[in-house]
Amino acid sequence: MGVSLYYTANRTQPLTSAEHLSICEAIARYSVDEQIEEYCRYGRGLNWESFCVYNLDRDTEPNVVFEGATKLPSNTQNAWLVGLRHWCRLLTEIRCKVAGCDWRVHVDDFEIVWDSEKNLYDPKL
Repeated sequence: MGVSLYYTANRTQPLTSAEHLSICEAIARYSVDEQIEEYCRYGRGLNWESFCVYNLDRDTEPNVVFEGATKLPSNTQNAWLVGLRHWCRLLTEIRCKVAGCDWRVHVDDFEIVWDSEKNLYDPKL
């Protein structure tokens, strides 16, 4: 059984092409594809999964401009925490690039709170 991080951003205006591009660039910078390959080939490292963003379509809730879920690594005692911190850094960057959204970031029923003083998601566990 895996634990996933869920994220949703809502606002009335859709993403601009510049916002979409900046999100894609941030996701590329935080990619764990090399670590995934290392784990699959040699069994070393964490059992990461790639950051997942859902395609928004007509079944999406109204005003959702960004949404997804990513399974956290789970093959060591602290793997999930390493994964959570990594993806929270990415979501911090995305949130700072996409203004005017109402965000929800959570792991199951545990809310990851936005620290407005530090301007970041800090999973204080």
